[in-house]
Amino acid sequence: MAESRRGFLKQSVATVAAASVAACAPEDGRNPPTTDTPPAPLPSTTLRAVAQAILPAELGDDGQQRAVAAFERWSDGLEPVVELAHPYLVPETRYSGPDPRPGWTAQLQGLEKESRSRFGRGLPDLEIPTRRTLLTRAVEQTGSGLGAPANANHVAIALMAHFFASPLATDLCYRRTIAKQQCRGLDGATAEPGAAP
Repeated sequence: MAESRRGFLKQSVATVAAASVAACAPEDGRNPPTTDTPPAPLPSTTLRAVAQAILPAELGDDGQQRAVAAFERWSDGLEPVVELAHPYLVPETRYSGPDPRPGWTAQLQGLEKESRSRFGRGLPDLEIPTRRTLLTRAVEQTGSGLGAPANANHVAIALMAHFFASPLATDLCYRRTIAKQQCRGLDGATAEPGAAP
């Protein structure tokens, strides 16, 4: 009796496993198509035109380029709807929000389109004060405040939030090479940071 029951269970497991594999396998033998395609990169030229209008002028062209490149690297690695860290013994599991990049891309495209429609020129060709006027209106419509970059309702706010949390922004603020969030040895740990270049 025990042997027949064991044989029945083995046969049942093998049958269910075979049926599951057959149901999941693509009919033509190739890998099934995936729907998780990464979003297109943010329009780089328009993003840099936005950065020139909103990031501190003290950065200069080189600093602004570095800030935009850092933002692009961060946004390229952004993973939407992932489990967030939570305190020990807290049972609630929290997740990050949906992918903001398609919306940010649409906002940059919209700024470019509005610039061409109203002024006959692309956003990079406008004077900085005119760019700021366009950006102010666009940001006010979203009601976005400065918080975590991934939660920003507008790409300009995300760029500012990312920059102001960076080591470069801290060094600029204090005019010292503090190198926040970067590993430093104990040698000279008590010394005052040197002047920022």
